[in-house]
Amino acid sequence: MIQKISEYLNELKLVLYLIFIYLDMDTGIVRVLFYLMVMDTFLGIVKTIVLNNVFSFKKLALGFVSKLAVLLIPTALALMSKGLNYNFKWFVTIVVDLLIVSDGISIISNIIAIKTKKEVENFDAMTLILKSIRNRLILLFKRLLITIDPKYHPEK
Repeated sequence: MIQKISEYLNELKLVLYLIFIYLDMDTGIVRVLFYLMVMDTFLGIVKTIVLNNVFSFKKLALGFVSKLAVLLIPTALALMSKGLNYNFKWFVTIVVDLLIVSDGISIISNIIAIKTKKEVENFDAMTLILKSIRNRLILLFKRLLITIDPKYHPEK
């Protein structure tokens, strides 16, 4: 199975690069975000071992898949930008930058926990970012509805 995956790794990377290029996303920044996610996952494993917490491959797989799913956020925003024929590039860049900072905070928290051998209260920046993106998109959608139908008055 692993051999099959490694055989198609270059093709998968090529497809991802083509998607990011089509969506006019900076592949360098997305690559940095991906590397930070891998580092955070690795340090999370080390932290789990150092703190003698229960380690399971199921939890590891779910955590890694959820981290990869985070890459879908800027991708979805870029797709929306293409579909609506708006320039969301600045918004996509800000979201990727915020995701990079969030993973950086998580990496630092993991390093502190490994060094002190104590759990560190982690700031859940990811949830705040996701909620903020959702709220901004709802505001944008309401403005769009007002533009289409001036009689539309969304509840505050």
